[in-house]
Amino acid sequence: MSIELEIQDGSPHWWNSSDVWVVPGNDPSGSPGQPIAGQTAYLWGRVHNNGSTFANSAQVNFYWSNPATGVLRSNSTFIGASFVDLDPGETQEVLCLTPWMPTIVNDGHECIVAEVIHVADPLPSPLPDAFDPPAYLQIAQRNLSVLSMKTSMMILPIELAASPREKKSLEVMLEFGEEIDRKSIRQLGMGKIEYTKKPIVKAELTMDRGCGKINTKHCCCHLRVDLAPGTSQAVYLKVDPCNLKPGVYIPINVIAREGDKIVGGITFIVIRSEEE
Repeated sequence: MSIELEIQDGSPHWWNSSDVWVVPGNDPSGSPGQPIAGQTAYLWGRVHNNGSTFANSAQVNFYWSNPATGVLRSNSTFIGASFVDLDPGETQEVLCLTPWMPTIVNDGHECIVAEVIHVADPLPSPLPDAFDPPAYLQIAQRNLSVLSMKTSMMILPIELAASPREKKSLEVMLEFGEEIDRKSIRQLGMGKIEYTKKPIVKAELTMDRGCGKINTKHCCCHLRVDLAPGTSQAVYLKVDPCNLKPGVYIPINVIAREGDKIVGGITFIVIRSEEE
């Protein structure tokens, strides 16, 4: 007899969980969509009890963090908690009763984390600083957002951070991603939009936030970043929409690896803005 709680991740890109989503606006039962900086939103998490025992009053915690390839408790903000009772084999959608106000920083491109805690299915004590969803079924992360572009290049800061007691040596990589599942597309409030494999945008990683043009012959898809304990460093993703057309999208993944382990990632779904 056991309780086995889970908020499913988005494997293989585990930071793209469809078990965590946002409903923008003042109605938590409204349609899912992209958070809007400065406007109220509500968070939801889908919790599963894969065990054979009733789970009474499991606590579901919700956090937000600036977009980063490795999300830490020490640089995330607690939003609120809710409680749920789950029969064996039951799944429930849980609302964070505390409304969330996405900040103007990063134009609302925040990362969301949800975790479920129960005394019969505990997380480690003390809690590690890294949320580390691949290591814990009870934790999931949604680091997936829409990048709506006009005709000019956009530059996005992406934070890398080390826990206070650990140094980090990271390889940060850029890749054009595979098709996103339709559930995640709907949760972002996207209408009928199609995936394309064609290289219709340019992108690069850089340590320089300057707005120089992307040189496709010499653009950077790999960076090595060393972090002292308790420090952070921004790298910059430059995206040029080039031949991007309305009605299509292409995902861009930024992935951080430490040795052989992927320690974090963030995905941007790049689309053409309807406003020109």
